Amino acid sequence: MVRLMVCSDIHARIGHFQDAVVAARAGGLVDAILIAGDLQMPMTAIDELNLPEPIYLVHGNNDAALEPVHPADELVIDVTASGIASVQALAYHEGAAARDGDVAHRIMMTHGHTYRAPRLVRLRQRAATLDADVVIYGHSHRWQVDAGGPADALVVNSGTLMPKPGSGRCTFMTMVIDGKDVRVERHEL
Repeated sequence: MVRLMVCSDIHARIGHFQDAVVAARAGGLVDAILIAGDLQMPMTAIDELNLPEPIYLVHGNNDAALEPVHPADELVIDVTASGIASVQALAYHEGAAARDGDVAHRIMMTHGHTYRAPRLVRLRQRAATLDADVVIYGHSHRWQVDAGGPADALVVNSGTLMPKPGSGRCTFMTMVIDGKDVRVERHEL
């Protein structure tokens, strides 16, 4: 079983990010933290937290402060029964290595603005190109879980750790991958 914390659109709210990490850990061991863009601060702000979990992130449309240290526009994350097997950093529309037979799930993570998110057609097309069955994106600041049709990738958006005034609470998710089963849980701060 693999348990991931997923968040997006932090927009320099490092305190909200810290609170989300603490809340995610309260539910059990976190194997990795995935950030789907718009960190909007240098990665050193996250590094200074000295988190033991590996952190994987992609650029958002507000992430000029990350360049060139973290150049990934997209990540392809292969998950096996025993954990994360590989992470491939891609530029938009770049191909990925073939999916190994031991891989239970392939996650495509992107910010989403290039694919006109929250519309899902282009995200699902890109997922099919990469042989991904799970898509994580951000950008819209809206929580979403969409399974689509039987052949479609599961598309999820964790919401934002920086809500607009009056728009609600900060949201993030935990994703549990257990064999063929993928479960997501919504969390609010």
